[in-house]
Amino acid sequence: MNKKMTAIVAISAVMCAGSVFARGPGGPRGGFGRGPAPVMHHHHGGGVWGHGGRNFWPGFVGGVVGGVLSGGIHRPPPPPRYYYSAPVVTPAPVVVTTPVVTPAPVVVTTPVYQTQNVWVEGRYVDQVQPNGTVVRVWQPGHYEQRQVLVQ
Repeated sequence: MNKKMTAIVAISAVMCAGSVFARGPGGPRGGFGRGPAPVMHHHHGGGVWGHGGRNFWPGFVGGVVGGVLSGGIHRPPPPPRYYYSAPVVTPAPVVVTTPVVTPAPVVVTTPVYQTQNVWVEGRYVDQVQPNGTVVRVWQPGHYEQRQVLVQ
């Protein structure tokens, strides 16, 4: 116990002891070897609490002190305090890989051409005369030699 609580307990003990041995109307009431209590005559001088309330105050003060002490003794302890820290998150290292580019094989083929005779259909062809007039003339169909790509 701390010093303040010890002082409160000591004071309350003294006050309780004083209230036990308090004198009521008509002298001491029993005690250690004092004989039997005297016969009390009924009179209306001070009421239930005695003249001026002198029998009230020791019990009242003892109740106040007892209440203070019991409030201090029976007070529940404060709840425990928990301290939480946020977890430290370390990001995973970023691994950058360069893609390996494998070039496609280049197939070099030499184009193969073949000369063939191709028939060209006949058609009308516009011809410009020396005086600037345009005359439409028929050109008959014929064969031409062309280079054709062979697959």
